[in-house]
Amino acid sequence: MYTQFFSLAEPPFSIAPNPRYLYLSDQHREALAHLLYGIGVGGGFIVLSGEVGMGKTTLCRALLDQLPDDVEIALIFNPRLNSRELLASICDELGITYSGSRASLKQLIDVLNAHLLTVHAQGRRVIVLIDEAQNLRFDVLEQVRLLTNLETDQTKLLQIILVGQPELNQLLDRPNLRQLAQRITARYHLEPLGPGATDDYVRHRLKVAGGKEDLFTKSGTKEIYKRSGGIPRLINLIGDRALLGAYTLGRRRVDRQIVRRAAMELKGGAGGERRNAETRLSFWFAAVALLIVALIPLLGLRDNWQIVGVSEFLRPLSNWSPGVQLPGIPSLKTGEIPPSPVSKASEDLPFSGRTESLTQLFTLWSDRPGPEGPCRGRSENGLRCQNYRGSWERLIRLNVPSMLEFPDKDGSSRFLVLEKLNDNVATVRTQEGPQNVSLESIKALWSGRAVIAYRLDLMDRKTLRPGGVSPLVPWIRKQLSIEAIPSRLDANRYDEELRTKVRSFQSAMGLRSDGLVGALTLIGLQGNGPDPDIPRLRMKAE
Repeated sequence: MYTQFFSLAEPPFSIAPNPRYLYLSDQHREALAHLLYGIGVGGGFIVLSGEVGMGKTTLCRALLDQLPDDVEIALIFNPRLNSRELLASICDELGITYSGSRASLKQLIDVLNAHLLTVHAQGRRVIVLIDEAQNLRFDVLEQVRLLTNLETDQTKLLQIILVGQPELNQLLDRPNLRQLAQRITARYHLEPLGPGATDDYVRHRLKVAGGKEDLFTKSGTKEIYKRSGGIPRLINLIGDRALLGAYTLGRRRVDRQIVRRAAMELKGGAGGERRNAETRLSFWFAAVALLIVALIPLLGLRDNWQIVGVSEFLRPLSNWSPGVQLPGIPSLKTGEIPPSPVSKASEDLPFSGRTESLTQLFTLWSDRPGPEGPCRGRSENGLRCQNYRGSWERLIRLNVPSMLEFPDKDGSSRFLVLEKLNDNVATVRTQEGPQNVSLESIKALWSGRAVIAYRLDLMDRKTLRPGGVSPLVPWIRKQLSIEAIPSRLDANRYDEELRTKVRSFQSAMGLRSDGLVGALTLIGLQGNGPDPDIPRLRMKAE
């Protein structure tokens, strides 16, 4: 409603955990550094805690974008589970096959352990991230601790990140959980923002939304800090309501008084007699204003009336009668419910089941799944699958087709295969062949999860590290248009010069620029390389 008035591209204070709006205060940077350090150390537990609305989930999404290619991660957002349900959810997230509801706790642990050993042999790691972990029952926490006993002689096979409210720390400090507490390798507690950081936070979100950074006066941001206590979610709620209030009043800047009124409205009646008096005054003011509007036609004042403060806001109502459309309000028939843009977008997309969609993805590579099904075992021509979680921009930079996952109303998932991209039109692959759909419809509904297929006969599924020797090295040089090394002794060595080129490529792809050549880096090289037989989203990568 107010975005055009303030020349904003979108509402700047949405409470959705959008990584684009992540504001890294000094302590948020430190928290992210603790998480990355804990992941680098490997094994054990990492704990991130903070009050409700402190941006823990948004910080975790930023963490996902910085994970190395050699990390698989299982995300658990519903911790109100028993031990068996939690293990089944972890297996589902990692794509591990088990015998459905008949699987016992032991069977789930066995298949998980087998998967962890296979991943470890490939030079990869597995992390489980549990959000709202303060809601885990004691017996489930004990089972989570036991999972970290899955290990080889040299290393732990599983690392667990617990994210939760301050009650999580109280829970972990209990004497009967001391064994778990002793395995915590990194811990960080997020505190509310200070006055200066709150001002920077507000300016940052306005800038990302395409607006002016000084839409709020200094006194306005000070009032936001006073009313929110520096908690980002409350800052967002107050900021959004304050912009709406300024828009209603026709003000181009948001001052202390508007912020104060917005905060009081959000409190929903709290504030004692003064708040009650203001509510009654507002009610009577609105009633009198509407009565005057109703009398205007009878008094012949339609073209000349002026009511200070509300005239421009109420003027469209003076000419209203049933069936007449008001400016900016869509015309609806009696009893008609306006269509939801999201539900309309959903109707336009040809969703399919997981197996059917993966089979269509294999078709784009002229391959067929093996007898165990797509992405399980070896396919006809050695096609492999890589689970993906992250941003849309990074996915399309990889420039290869993928199977996208979309949430359904009942909590299940639906799928479709993204084959081509052309401006605002996406081509998806169905059993009937290619079909063009709106790219905006896909982006509006996509869950951030996908499966990418790729083929690389030289790859042994181990992450290539600087200084290593692999027959993959000449292929990487070819993809990056680097002249081959004539010496046989050095042709397969991953030297420092090539690492610099790989890091530059990873940065361009939106991947973590660490020089480690894992699955996503290889997929990006394939999708943006010179091989003419690779199916691509765009013929020329952007």
